[in-house]
Amino acid sequence: MPIGSDQELERAVQEFQSLRHAPDDSGEGRRRQELDAEIKAYYQTHAEDLRPAKPQR
Repeated sequence: MPIGSDQELERAVQEFQSLRHAPDDSGEGRRRQELDAEIKAYYQTHAEDLRPAKPQR
């Protein structure tokens, strides 16, 4: 399911991080891989619209 908003992105990143230790061949590992693809797709599509993560110096 594609990520459609910044709020969904934040939830997806949190879930991704919670699954970081899951074995790749487990259900959680597959979910982590799905989230990784969805997060990357969101960043590619919305790169110009995203707010900077850190203030520029």
